[in-house]
Amino acid sequence: MNKENLNKIEKLIESFFYSEDDLNKKVIKASNEAIKNGGKRLRPLIMFEVYKAVSGDEYSEEIIAPFLAAIEMIHTFSLIHDDLPAMDNDRLRRGKPTTWVSHGEDMAILAGDMLSVQAFEIISKKMQETDDFTVLKRMSRAMYTLAKDTGAFGMIGGQCVDVEYSGKKMSEEVMKYTYALKTGALLRASFVIGGILAGANDKEVSLLEEAGAYVGEAFQIRDDYLDIVADEKELGKPTHSDEKNQKITYVNIVGIDESLRRVASLSENAKKCLSEVRGDMSSIIEIIDMMVNRTS
Repeated sequence: MNKENLNKIEKLIESFFYSEDDLNKKVIKASNEAIKNGGKRLRPLIMFEVYKAVSGDEYSEEIIAPFLAAIEMIHTFSLIHDDLPAMDNDRLRRGKPTTWVSHGEDMAILAGDMLSVQAFEIISKKMQETDDFTVLKRMSRAMYTLAKDTGAFGMIGGQCVDVEYSGKKMSEEVMKYTYALKTGALLRASFVIGGILAGANDKEVSLLEEAGAYVGEAFQIRDDYLDIVADEKELGKPTHSDEKNQKITYVNIVGIDESLRRVASLSENAKKCLSEVRGDMSSIIEIIDMMVNRTS
C-alpha cells in the first residue's frame, strides 16, 4: 500500500475537522477522535487510487479532497452508531474504547449524527466554489452516489436488515442483500465516485460499481471469518460479536473453507472488472489483496 498517499489522505481528512474551541466542543471532540482513532482508510484510499488511475496525469486533489473526507466521515458515523448498546453493544474499536464508552451514549449519537451531515456540508461548500460546469456536474453525480449508498438503499438499509434479522434464520439471499448494502455500499461508492470525478464513461462506471460490489462482499465475508478465528488483541475489537448478537453469517452457513474460497473468487472477479477500465490499476489490486487477506 502506498504510504505516501495514505499520509496525504490523513492530512486531507484532518484539514476538514471542526475546531474544538466553541461551546459545542464536546461533540466535535468525540467525532474528531473517532476519525483519528486508527482505521485503514480503505474507502478514501480506494477512491483516491481509482481517481488517479482513471485521470492519468490530469487530476486535482482539490476536487477529490472533500469526497475523501466525506466518505470517511460517513463510515465513522456508521461505526459510532454500530457500537452503541442498542446495536452491537461493543466497548472496543481499533483497540481503544468506543465513542459511547469514552464520551457517553448521548454524545456518541450526536457525534454520529454530526458526521453524517458534515460529510455533505464539505462537499456542497466545494461545489459552491467551483465554476467549471463539467466538474460541477461530476461532483453533483458523485454526491448523489454517496447519499444513495449511505441511505435506505445503502449502508443504513443494510444495517436495518442486519438488526431486524438478529437471532432469526436468514436465507443466503437476504444475507447477500445485507452484505451488499451494509458493507458493500460504501466500498462500491469508493470505486464509483473515484471514477465519476475522473471522468470515467458510463461503461467504466458500471465496471467500477461491479468491482466494488465484489470487493464489498469479499470484505464482509473475511470480516465474519476473522470474528471467529482472530485474536481480539490483534483484531482491535471484540471477537465472536456475531455469535453474541445472534447473527447468522456466511461462514456459519457454508463453513470456513468454502467462505475463503468465495472470498478468493470474488476478489478475482473484481480484478477482471478493473482490467477493463482505463489506467494503471495495480495500486487498487494491491489494496484488494490486502483487504481479502488481512488478519485484523
